[in-house]
Amino acid sequence: MKWKVCGMRDLNNIEAVAAYEPDFMGFIWVAKSPRYVGQDFVIPALPAKIKAVGVFVNESIESIIALSKKAGFQVVQLHGDEGQDVIDALSAEGLTVIKAVSVATEEDVKGLNLRPDYYLFDTKKGSQVGGTGERFDWSILKAYAIDIPYFLAGGLDEASIEEAKQLPGIYALDFNSKLELSPGLKDLTKVKEIMQNI
Repeated sequence: MKWKVCGMRDLNNIEAVAAYEPDFMGFIWVAKSPRYVGQDFVIPALPAKIKAVGVFVNESIESIIALSKKAGFQVVQLHGDEGQDVIDALSAEGLTVIKAVSVATEEDVKGLNLRPDYYLFDTKKGSQVGGTGERFDWSILKAYAIDIPYFLAGGLDEASIEEAKQLPGIYALDFNSKLELSPGLKDLTKVKEIMQNI
């Protein structure tokens, strides 16, 4: 089971969380997010095991590609209305693409027709994009029948890991707000517990 810690911003906290070697670490380039890193942010050197993920909502292809080179991420997570054309353009640049889907009903996972490298399923809550800290009904994922592995997000904490591991097709667990002391600042005790449980 892979795991990801998203919404990183503080340099000392990044270094401390990286010591626990999550498989992915997410950095958010969405201006309205409380975890926004800023346009000039450069991801510090991470252990080789950790893949850096740039998170975007309806950002231009050119901007994402430029930022990937300047800021230093190899994986892109798309949370907006991006279609296959965007996925293909980013893939052509050698970037791995995760397409986020907000889930409330079975229809949200039945009607998927894009071909990213991974999907990410998060909790649908109005117009909010990710970071709800709330869990959706995981039984909905029984309706997911595509051969693309997925990340699971939305209110994940150390207590829900064992249940999440049993879901069919799951690739990685994505932790964010439930680990936080404040937006962008992760509680290292909780991160350590996640590592040990996984």
